[in-house]
Amino acid sequence: MRIATRLLLPLIAVALMGGTVHANWLEAAETRKLEAFDGTNAAKPDDLEKDRRGKVVIRRLKPQAKIDWNSDPTALPYFFYQLRERTAGRFPMYLDNEGLELNSEEIFDYPIIYLTSHNSWLLSEDEVENVRKYLARGGTLLLDDCTGTGPFLDAVPVNVQRIIPGAESKLMLKETKAFQDLFNLVYELDALPPLKEQNAQPFQCYYYNGRPAILVCPNDYGCFWEVSTPPTALNPLGNAAHGETSPTGQAGREQVYQISINWFFYALTH
Repeated sequence: MRIATRLLLPLIAVALMGGTVHANWLEAAETRKLEAFDGTNAAKPDDLEKDRRGKVVIRRLKPQAKIDWNSDPTALPYFFYQLRERTAGRFPMYLDNEGLELNSEEIFDYPIIYLTSHNSWLLSEDEVENVRKYLARGGTLLLDDCTGTGPFLDAVPVNVQRIIPGAESKLMLKETKAFQDLFNLVYELDALPPLKEQNAQPFQCYYYNGRPAILVCPNDYGCFWEVSTPPTALNPLGNAAHGETSPTGQAGREQVYQISINWFFYALTH
């Protein structure tokens, strides 16, 4: 097994100790200059493997189906930027924003794989088999509907049933004991961010071998991670790419980042 999530737990603990992740991090950000982050890594190609070793990578998926899998191209780079800032650089992570084919053996190198699109999708038979093996080895598939409601989300049950026959969708509600960590693993949250109706639906999950192996976000969080202008000390979230930049809008984006970071660590530890 190439995926060894349990080995990451001590690293997660180190990253979160000492209050490096805290709710009022925005105030701290205003006191210093933030480096703009363009989503690239400093490593040269021949150093790439060494740079990834011992680090967490979320890989964006590129299925065989003709869909816009590269929607929200700055989403993952700026999610990782926020994670880096909030952990003071202590959490070991590496960004690779290139599309990864689902039928590739390379998916087994990553604890989390991520798919988003506006479109309906259907995995091929070889993709279904490869993803099933990936989940069996301990990997987690994250699905984010890039509209908040639409064809992508409608296609989730059909594809999941092919990967995990008989799997049932479970709503990840705070009042359900099994999912309380989603709301308090890093940030203590009473509920999901109160965004517009189609972007405030409960997360869903599907179990495989007794664990939540497929996590579904119906809320298009990738659009909230995206930016049109880089973060600065006075505007540490940057301007939203697809939303308002008012204080109210930015407050909503901050809550999205908080629940998303909880979601990320939930995927790594459950």
